[in-house]
Amino acid sequence: MRLTSVTKSIETILLAACMLLASCDTGVGHLAGGGIGGTGITSGTVTGFGSVFVNGIEFDTTGASRDIDDVLTISTGTDDDTVMGAGMVVTVAGTINPDGMTGSATSISYDGAVLGPINTAPTEDRDRVRKTFTVLDLTITVDRNSTVFVNTDYQSLQLNDVVEVSGYFDNAGMLVATRLEKEGVLGPGTVVEIRGTVTGFDGFSAFMVGTVGVTFDGITVFEDLPGTVADGQYVEVSGLLQGPASIRASRIELESSIASYTGTVSLEGIVTSYVDTGNFLLDGLAVDASNASFSPTGLAGTLANNQRIEIEGTIAGGMIEAARVEQRDGEVKLAGQVSATDVAGGTFSIEIVMGQPSIEVSVDAQTQLEDELLQIQPFGLAQMNAGDPVIVQGYIDNMGNVVAGEVKRRILDEYLLTGPVSAAGGNSSSGSVTILGVAMSTDTATEFEDSHDQSFPNGGDDFYLQVTSGDIVEMEDDVPVNGIADEVELKD
Repeated sequence: MRLTSVTKSIETILLAACMLLASCDTGVGHLAGGGIGGTGITSGTVTGFGSVFVNGIEFDTTGASRDIDDVLTISTGTDDDTVMGAGMVVTVAGTINPDGMTGSATSISYDGAVLGPINTAPTEDRDRVRKTFTVLDLTITVDRNSTVFVNTDYQSLQLNDVVEVSGYFDNAGMLVATRLEKEGVLGPGTVVEIRGTVTGFDGFSAFMVGTVGVTFDGITVFEDLPGTVADGQYVEVSGLLQGPASIRASRIELESSIASYTGTVSLEGIVTSYVDTGNFLLDGLAVDASNASFSPTGLAGTLANNQRIEIEGTIAGGMIEAARVEQRDGEVKLAGQVSATDVAGGTFSIEIVMGQPSIEVSVDAQTQLEDELLQIQPFGLAQMNAGDPVIVQGYIDNMGNVVAGEVKRRILDEYLLTGPVSAAGGNSSSGSVTILGVAMSTDTATEFEDSHDQSFPNGGDDFYLQVTSGDIVEMEDDVPVNGIADEVELKD
């Protein structure tokens, strides 16, 4: 477990990496890498199996060592989906082929960001797509459309569920969950895990990790520590929950810093502390992307805090010099039914408004595909059928194509059309908004909201006076759909 978005067994990963890299210091952690050809470390979400897909790289894992939630195994190259799942943030050490799309893994490791009971009741946002709650001292947000749920679902989350969460931290320090797995329900002997910096050590048997109190005794197992801790150390703590914010440690492991690591990296995460393209953080690591290429090219001008991206480059002296920055999410959100698929071409089409054109969506090795409807695994275009209900989150590339970051097949309670406006006109009585070539109508029953989720005082009259070409607008047509928006929201 850890409270950053990379995996636990860094020493194992580093030993493998050191055999591949020209320069390496095994006393580092928080690693990422790969993706740009050659050797290195890749950190990102698992998007598919057959082998393992991470950051758009299809890794052959045959013979690779695996450390998944502290369970050590050797991969056969075909059984990774029995111990891993979509949405896990993993770290892979290996060799990347010159095509930049395939490679061979020597080791792969995973541990969730936190394990513990939900101790504040999940609260839902106004749009009914995100819930926020706390586990130990962490605030966590889940998204009904993009988070992978295991042994539970978005609707079923409740107070006292014991969950393991994997994800990335945003600019406010909130954990944005890519995967949530329910492990049980709070009760006697509940096991929890947390990571963080030791503070307030009393010199004997108690210290703090964030706002969580930790105690240890003579039977506590220490790893890479001399039987005690010291303020300033970054540790992983596993043990029994003693109260809402108290752990009796059964194991304490010292975690290390990435500052002295040198090598190639490919890292997925959420932008924080953004100043400009030459000065921001990703997964807590300093990044200089002032000389990087951006995909799409417009990303260089719109990069900001809380955007999910992938960077490729090299790290030295604790700074990542990025050679490439790629967008991993965006303002496009579509929900409707599949009208056609092209497996060979890597695309499918989605119909949102009957009688209007379908929107073609591209998928690639970085697209996370999940089937909540029939629970088919692995799930891809070959398993997608005309008429299937799907929801897509993605972005528009340099050619104007919609590229999916995430696709879920699931029952829909609304159809969505979200993206940049190309045409809009009307008033409170009637109107129409065109997005990605699809026009959706509005009428007197449509609710219009501004970018602060507040209703426009004069409804559609205000909205149509304010909206301009290029604005991002979300339109919702509740099931059963009729092609007329029930809600229209002007986004930031």
